[in-house]
Amino acid sequence: MSNEAFAFALMHSIYGKKKKANTKAKKAYNNWFEKLQVDELKSLCRASRLPVSGTKAALCERLCLGEFSTAYAYEYAPEKFSRERFEYEMSSGYGSGGDNYGNRAAAPRPAQQGSKRASGLSNEQLKTMCREKKLIISGKRYDLVLRLLQNQTGAGGAPKRAAVTIDEEGNSQPKKRAKSMKLPDVEKIKERTFKKFFPPDEVTFKWSNNKHKYHPTDCIKFANNIIEKEVFEKELFQRGEEKLAWELINVFLYRITVGNVERRQEWAAEQRAKSGGLFMMIGGTDVCLGRCSYEIKSEFLPKIVKAIRATSSKSVLEELSGKTLWDFQTQKLRESSEFDEVYTGTDTGDYTKRESFKEILNEHIPCKMESAAMAGSGAKYVMYRPN
Repeated sequence: MSNEAFAFALMHSIYGKKKKANTKAKKAYNNWFEKLQVDELKSLCRASRLPVSGTKAALCERLCLGEFSTAYAYEYAPEKFSRERFEYEMSSGYGSGGDNYGNRAAAPRPAQQGSKRASGLSNEQLKTMCREKKLIISGKRYDLVLRLLQNQTGAGGAPKRAAVTIDEEGNSQPKKRAKSMKLPDVEKIKERTFKKFFPPDEVTFKWSNNKHKYHPTDCIKFANNIIEKEVFEKELFQRGEEKLAWELINVFLYRITVGNVERRQEWAAEQRAKSGGLFMMIGGTDVCLGRCSYEIKSEFLPKIVKAIRATSSKSVLEELSGKTLWDFQTQKLRESSEFDEVYTGTDTGDYTKRESFKEILNEHIPCKMESAAMAGSGAKYVMYRPN
């Protein structure tokens, strides 16, 4: 085999056969109406007070020329720059007297063709028009256009209007939904929390460096939102649901404290079965608070303090979450002294008011050290137990 034949065979084995280009051209539309079905076109014709008989082409032409519907004939798209058109306009426009001046045959194709124009209406513009006329803004572009035409002409049926209320000045305001007071499902929240905090490897392998960097922050924000919505907005403490409230809060305290302890135990068992000796522990199973210190101090810990002070008695608090709170304090917050500082004035907008989380915890759940020897041993974590 010659060198050229060998090189060709090698390249063929590496890259394979060259794929044929997909030469199938996209269908061209002259206006937006051509993208719709016949039934939809007939509905628009009725709303525009136009006849509904004829072929699809006839319906589209009728809508494009209709008094009310012509404004919706094109979708919005920004005009693209064309060097050919620019040079033509510079050489023949503005009365320059150039060779091509007044010669339309020599002009390049129009700036835009098809169903999109710079003068067309975007979906956001259609939604704004619906809001101004107190119409609902859900659905496809066809639904928005149909509502606007029905509202303008009064034909083709009554448009769906948004639920609004009238304020004291006579202005319409969006109607607020009634606040849900359904008790939270703690088991479902446990599942959501685990999936959020510890996604599988096949998911994290696709993450960018920034996604990895801000994942702890996203997790704490997720916890803050759930606690605010499911505990405080639903007024669990005021409704006598203290046990349920602390069951939910303990879900986040436990996961932040121990991380993905199940994965660590599984990994340790696998490695001991293989080597039987020392092995390196798996990473990515802990929640790094150093990357979300602001969210911890300004949002998460103030909510925990608020829940502590909303509990009816110290004995109830100790029973429901005493050990979990102290494990969280000794195993996670002791990693850095900055976590002992809590912005307890966030509810009132006073970010200068700060208190010690450990002192607040000692005030409501007094604890003592397991042993004096442990306190002076220099151990990273000092275990506490309730009195």
